Amino acid sequence: MPYILIIRERRDSWGGRGPMAVMHRSREEAQAELLDYVRENWDDKIDEDPPEDEEELIDQYFDQTLEEYAISETP
Repeated sequence: MPYILIIRERRDSWGGRGPMAVMHRSREEAQAELLDYVRENWDDKIDEDPPEDEEELIDQYFDQTLEEYAISETP
């Protein structure tokens, strides 16, 4: 079953841009892309060193930014 990863702003859209939505063959692939996204954007948005633990990295990133994410199974 395919999965979709959605990353969007918690409030209004990013300057008129809609959410980022990417389809994946598995939840693991979607989670890996989410982790890559967080690693790529960490230095631009967070003013501290990233944690080594991947789950903590993702949690801290989304706690400290105006973004949110969802990974869900598609019908």
